[in-house]
Amino acid sequence: MAKEPLKPYLATTESEKASYDPSANIKLNQAFKGIVIDKEIKFPRGLGAAHPFDFEEIENVYKRVGLINGAVNKITDSIMGDFTITIENEKSQEILDNFIHDSNFTTVLRSWINEGVLKGNGFMELDLENSKARVMNASHMYVMRNKKGKVLKYNQYTGNAKNFTVQKDKRKVVEFAENKIAHLPLNKVPNDPYGIGYTWPTLVAVNHYTSSELDLHKLMTRKAGAPIHVQCGVKGEATDPSAIDDFKTKLQYMTNSTEWVSDANVEMKTIDFAGVGDNLMSLADHDIEQIAFGMQIPLVMMGKANVPEGLAKVQENTFKKFIDSVRTIIEDVIEEKVLRPLLVEQMPQLGLEINKQLIEAPNLRVEFTWELPSGKDKTERLKMLNDAIKNPMLSAEMRAALEIEYAKVAGLDTVLEILKKPKEAQEKAEQEEEDEKKELERVHKQEEEQMKQPVVVAPKPIKQADKVALTEHVCTEECDCQLTEEAARDMKLSQYVNLTEVAGFQYTDYLIKILQTLKTYDFFELAAHNMEEVALGLLDHKDIEKLRIVLKNGFKKNKTIRQIEHEISKSIDLKDRLVIDDGVEKLALHSKARALFIARTETVRLANQGLKKLYKEHNIEKYRYLAALDDRTSEICISLNGNVYNVADGQPGTNMPPMHVNCRSTIVGLVE
Repeated sequence: MAKEPLKPYLATTESEKASYDPSANIKLNQAFKGIVIDKEIKFPRGLGAAHPFDFEEIENVYKRVGLINGAVNKITDSIMGDFTITIENEKSQEILDNFIHDSNFTTVLRSWINEGVLKGNGFMELDLENSKARVMNASHMYVMRNKKGKVLKYNQYTGNAKNFTVQKDKRKVVEFAENKIAHLPLNKVPNDPYGIGYTWPTLVAVNHYTSSELDLHKLMTRKAGAPIHVQCGVKGEATDPSAIDDFKTKLQYMTNSTEWVSDANVEMKTIDFAGVGDNLMSLADHDIEQIAFGMQIPLVMMGKANVPEGLAKVQENTFKKFIDSVRTIIEDVIEEKVLRPLLVEQMPQLGLEINKQLIEAPNLRVEFTWELPSGKDKTERLKMLNDAIKNPMLSAEMRAALEIEYAKVAGLDTVLEILKKPKEAQEKAEQEEEDEKKELERVHKQEEEQMKQPVVVAPKPIKQADKVALTEHVCTEECDCQLTEEAARDMKLSQYVNLTEVAGFQYTDYLIKILQTLKTYDFFELAAHNMEEVALGLLDHKDIEKLRIVLKNGFKKNKTIRQIEHEISKSIDLKDRLVIDDGVEKLALHSKARALFIARTETVRLANQGLKKLYKEHNIEKYRYLAALDDRTSEICISLNGNVYNVADGQPGTNMPPMHVNCRSTIVGLVE
């Protein structure tokens, strides 16, 4: 019989220690050893773990008690803010943006979080292949786990468990695979399959509060009716019961017009409830405090406390920490159950190879931004960073870190990339520009072959020695180039923004500069800097990035204005554009018209900015303003048509297009 290796603490001699085999006594197991015990639903069997409390009861409280409804919505709204989801990889960002838009994820997310706050559990059904998501009622959802706590599946049961019959109710059970449901458990007890939320722990206080409210209103109703107490008969002597009953009957028909006359043996007076209502109101206030404490909402935010400003600030900061902790839980669930599986599902559809290493790569880490900073907060932060950067005592490393933070706060993405990795970023940018130029040349060549005629006058880049007089086209009232509304919308971008007016440049030269401009362009007339501007219809960060993608594809593929308008409408949920006039909100532009206006105005703006950059690089110092003259041309463009300006002084809205919304004017460089 082979000798069993000694355990290390029994080995005494060197030979025994040498013969010790750890693998013979230790089993390495990465799985958890502890088990969980779920109380399972008895009817119907196999449904999963029982709910910790009656979810439907809490739902009814939410529907019927205004205090709880308001408290739950306050927590949900505080969590939501105006969130954005960003990821460094451009293709991945496009997938995420499309999913958020197509699934109406903002609305879905709010309902999901609301269920989590109210019932402790939000269940979101996922169809990632088709970019769809919807929230299931937690009252009907059950979790099935094994003894190690691993979720095997989710079940939905809409029948009545109290009157369960196999024949009728078994068909009402719907099974979901573990990866088809995103489960959000909030305020979770360790090893339990469900969270308990923030309403159920306050249920006792809620019941007391509602009872106090009923008693108080019942008392006030009685007091308002001025109930009367009548004493019949002579004090100290027995009174005939029939006389008491007779008087009681008469009192039932008493009205405001009734006059009463009685003898000295009958005494009538109203009942005094003095002080009773105050006691009930004190009880109600106590119950509200208990509810607020249980749901972790500061009383000052519920309008029930008059506290010093310093204490109110402490309460608000505590509440913010609570909200941040809930957001962390939500972020983890969304990233693990929704966003990363979404990338795995849809990246192959874009012709991209997907693997575990790619999904877990650092540049595919998803970042959540829950609130847009106000313009004031952003300005103050930038001022503080700017003052710190000017400090001559800073080390080079500290100054570099502050510059990176400054670029991040200011939203200078391209600058931020260069600051992080100067040499690598520059090389990457140059390579991307070269690749992009080759791709544009290929696309343009393909278009030329289809059109069977060249679009560009000269195929070679301009050289100082070969500069020639430019072919200008200054429209006049007699010019036969008027366009109808429909014709303008069906024009390709190269025609609409007049990119082929200048001889000596390749078409791709224009596009490269336009696309370079687009990378860092801040869309100053469209971008919101705080929540107040979002409410007025300006675009938040995520919508600005969507617009950037649409315009980039539009220029690269030489799409029509109509196509770009359609893609803007599809990608961005545009709201009515409002302005504040004398403190009153007024409609400036209807949402239905904004996509066309943005498509026209921003393409012209970017085209002329790109031309300006191209002219400066080729030492072209002046340009001529060219208006597209027809019956829709504005007076300002007519007045500027043909004027010559310095390239360095060109400013949109001053002496360079666009001068207004829907402006179709352009510029043309002049060679001396």
